[in-house]
Amino acid sequence: MNVTLIAERYAKALLEMALEKKVLEEVNMDMIRLAGLIRESRPLKLFLRAPIINPGKKHAVMDEILRGFNPVTIAFINLLISKRRESTIPEIVNQFIEQYNKYKNIIILRVKAAVPLNIELQKQLTSLMAGYTKANISIIEEVDESVIGGFVLSWDDKQYDASIQKQIERMKKGLARINLYVKGIEHGRH
Repeated sequence: MNVTLIAERYAKALLEMALEKKVLEEVNMDMIRLAGLIRESRPLKLFLRAPIINPGKKHAVMDEILRGFNPVTIAFINLLISKRRESTIPEIVNQFIEQYNKYKNIIILRVKAAVPLNIELQKQLTSLMAGYTKANISIIEEVDESVIGGFVLSWDDKQYDASIQKQIERMKKGLARINLYVKGIEHGRH
């Protein structure tokens, strides 16, 4: 079975369980924390994917890592380890966050700019995108000096490029189409 399908099914089961137990917000916060831990720790990723480490050891290590997490989250991760699905935990965590956002009608707006956005611009972008998408907007900023100026917005499978770099590219394409030859006039002579 493909990993994406497995991740979708387990994430959906966790979402439904969290709703049933009325701990959706806590489990979502756990998943966000766990996603960060996995993203920042290559050894943790390798540990989860290592087939030679026995489940008992994985239970012990994950219980230590998940200390302070919601009991539903801990039980779920332990279930995944028991079923030998721990290698798919990173995908399941990401899929849960996506499903949570859909359930709550939240769109993650990724903003790439050369410098951090000020509060006023963040508010304007949030308001503009909320009106456009009819969803709640959560902004994730990425500072990327290659953008030069302006910004690039990405959400779902859409992108709006308002960077100076993109505007320069458009101008170059426009100038390339202009024919500077005028019939009857030699260049260099008037």
